[in-house]
Amino acid sequence: MEFFAAAINTTVIAKGLMIGGGFIGPSIGMGVVGGSYLQATGRNPESKLLGQALVFVAIIELYALLAFASVFFIA
Repeated sequence: MEFFAAAINTTVIAKGLMIGGGFIGPSIGMGVVGGSYLQATGRNPESKLLGQALVFVAIIELYALLAFASVFFIA
């Protein structure tokens, strides 16, 4: 009976590590895109780059959602 409880805890820990590891990359990517957008806007305030920056953030966010969704495939 104790072995079964240990297996459940291992699965919960594995899911937590997978979510945490899967969100590190997209978080860094959003920081890089945001910082680059602020630098570009600071150099050229009249530019219309917000739409392009939001598209890149949406693509990066897709990877975070894929990491979150893949957790449900772990048995």
